[in-house]
This record gives sequence, structure tokens and C-alpha cells, in this order.
Amino acid sequence: SHTYNGGGDRESSKRMNVGYLGADLKINNGTFQISKILTGALWDAEVRSPLAKPGLTIKEGDYILAVNGTPIDITRPISASLQGLADTAVQLTVNSSPSLKDAKNVIIKTLGSETRLRHLAWMENNRQRVDNASNGKVGYIYVRSTGVDGQNELVRQFYAQMDKEGLSIDERFNSGGQIPDRFI
Repeated sequence: SHTYNGGGDRESSKRMNVGYLGADLKINNGTFQISKILTGALWDAEVRSPLAKPGLTIKEGDYILAVNGTPIDITRPISASLQGLADTAVQLTVNSSPSLKDAKNVIIKTLGSETRLRHLAWMENNRQRVDNASNGKVGYIYVRSTGVDGQNELVRQFYAQMDKEGLSIDERFNSGGQIPDRFI
């Protein structure tokens, strides 16, 4: 599993970053509607959706009508309106209806990537499923790697659930690292 390739003639094209909102969107009533704002994991404050920041009144079901004053073209992915805006403050025009009437402008700072946020949301969903299925008796820990990052995450998850009668340890998609004997 540890094989690599490199060298040779390589072509590369210009890449442009994209700002992410940390939300699932759908097209409804002719515009983009927020169907889910990702919340990540309750035990981890590392990353949050820009739409869930304190003081904002954006909620699931709201519509995103414009980015930096430019109406969103729904014939293209939402990412087209957020090109070149990663980790940048942007103005979103949002409303509870798909209309500009009574819409509000809010300033958010986009994410450069949703990978970690979506991973935390997946882990939290699994934790809740185990908790609900066991009536709170079994905890859930995801071991994302056996490197330092995975070890630190394991400690945070473990101590938050060490009073449980049992633990479900999930190592799917583990990216490897060091010898995992210290985990045991």
C-alpha cells in the first residue's frame, strides 16, 4: 500500500480556488436553497460552517440569491459563483423566500475546503446512530489515522465517552501512520 510514482513530463493547468459554504444546497423555486448546514462534531470546535457562525441568522431552508452583489446563475454549479473566493470574506444575499424583496446581505468568510467539516459531520452522524441504537450505553470512536492527528483525536473522543458501557471503534478508511499499539 506504500507505492509512489513521480518524475517524467507533467502537464499542469492553472488552478483556481473555490470558496465553500459548509452546506448542502439544492435548486428549489429557481434558485439555490440551503438544505443542510453542516455542523461537524460537537466535541470538536476545529471547523464550522461559515453559515453557522454566531450572530448570523441564516438557517436551513433559506435561499442564497447573490454572491458579492452578483445574482447566482442556477444553470451553473454554485461553485462558479465562488471561484477565487476561498478563505475570503464575501457578501451573500439571502432570504427565507426565493425573492430579493426583504432579502438581507450578510458577510461570511468562506472555507478553502469542506473536507474536514464533512468528515467531522460524518463521524458525528455515526456517533449519534450508535448512541441512539444503544440508548446511550455505547460510545463511538472513529480512528482516522494512527499518526499524531489520529492519536490526538482519539483522546478527545475517548475522554468524552469513557463513562459508556462499551465503545464501537471504527477504523474504516484509516489512512495509516504509526504502529497502533498505543491505541490499545
